[in-house]
Amino acid sequence: MLVDLHMHSYYSDGSFSPREVVELAKEKGLGFISITDHNTIEAHEEFELACQELGMNYVLGVELDCVFNNRSIHLLAYDFKVNDEFAAIIKKSRQQLDQMGVDLIKLMEKDYDHLSSQDYEAYSYDRRLGGFKGIHYLHDRGLTETLMDGLKIYRDYHIFYKDYDFPTVEEAIKQIHQCGGKAILAHPGKYYRHHSMSEVGADFEQLVSIHIDGIECYYPIHSQELTEYCVKFCEEHDLMITVGCDCHGEMSKKESEYIMGCIKKDVSDLRLKF
Repeated sequence: MLVDLHMHSYYSDGSFSPREVVELAKEKGLGFISITDHNTIEAHEEFELACQELGMNYVLGVELDCVFNNRSIHLLAYDFKVNDEFAAIIKKSRQQLDQMGVDLIKLMEKDYDHLSSQDYEAYSYDRRLGGFKGIHYLHDRGLTETLMDGLKIYRDYHIFYKDYDFPTVEEAIKQIHQCGGKAILAHPGKYYRHHSMSEVGADFEQLVSIHIDGIECYYPIHSQELTEYCVKFCEEHDLMITVGCDCHGEMSKKESEYIMGCIKKDVSDLRLKF
């Protein structure tokens, strides 16, 4: 049974509805999937119903923006029952992410006469295009050639995750566990592209000390060296090994690595404890 446990719907920054995600997964021959939208679980009801109707094995999930060692990282939470405290963590992450866009426009309106906070507040976009409000606004107002170019503008105006009140990895893991869920480090290759394996290992050991449950070892941009290191680390520390292709729907076509099911891993290749 092929597995892909990391994909997004239009409830965060993907372009597909939850049902379309399930239909495409079935078409691609996947047998076990999860939608892990960024800082929201709005897709869960539609996703669960579609999986049940189409006979798809699934686990409910969410991808959380968190802070770890003064660095922005993502945690994948799976198989949880939401309580008030965890709902507050999810909401907090979403609010902080949205606030980054608000603060960016406040800075930019001083430099661009055709931008304003009022205009941004009233602005909306077609969620089927994927992405998020800030980069769509910049693109539609003529500031960028492509949607993803907007990310550079955030950096140019010093809008950084580390300056916002995202939950720490420690508090997120604690709440995930209190909900009976599993906490997985998402795509370590996005944080450790220029780090030695000894540096990676030191951070992994710290995550183990705060009770991380696993690592997304198989991911499109991971080098063979990092993949092998992650797998070995998980085996030595009795951690879960997961796979995710981070599909965002139509946006994934522009970033060819992130296609649903592009990493062919059977459930027998992984260490899943759901």
